[in-house]
Amino acid sequence: EMNHVANVKSWNFLKGKKDAPNYRKATGPKKCGNCKAWDSSRTKDPMTGYCKMYDFNCRADHTCDAWVGK
Repeated sequence: EMNHVANVKSWNFLKGKKDAPNYRKATGPKKCGNCKAWDSSRTKDPMTGYCKMYDFNCRADHTCDAWVGK
């Protein structure tokens, strides 16, 4: 259910999104934006960051089952 993600340009994004376990919109406090793997310096959009674990750009308001607290 990632039809709201726009401008998907790289194969790495698609591969990473597929590999991240249960990647989805967050409904609780565990969000990509506060995960240890989140790197906001790699993108210009504050709602988008780079996931160092799965090698793709993810959204701050999403999560996956591999979330790790800082």
